[in-house]
Amino acid sequence: MARRHQANKDQLSSQDLVELRKQLAEMSRSTLDNFYKATHNACAYAIRLPPPSMIQELVQAWKELRRRGSGR
Repeated sequence: MARRHQANKDQLSSQDLVELRKQLAEMSRSTLDNFYKATHNACAYAIRLPPPSMIQELVQAWKELRRRGSGR
């Protein structure tokens, strides 16, 4: 029998995601780049799978970078 996905305690809530998106939108391009790189490194060097909240932060930063375009 397949198990249903249960919400993880480490997962960001909808309100947390809204707040994160707002903070990322207010960051300068260089600060956003640094945030993305730091989050990416934290995920890449995790001994186990990174927690869902870290993946959510990485994805939101990537989406914001993508929304702004390359700009370089």
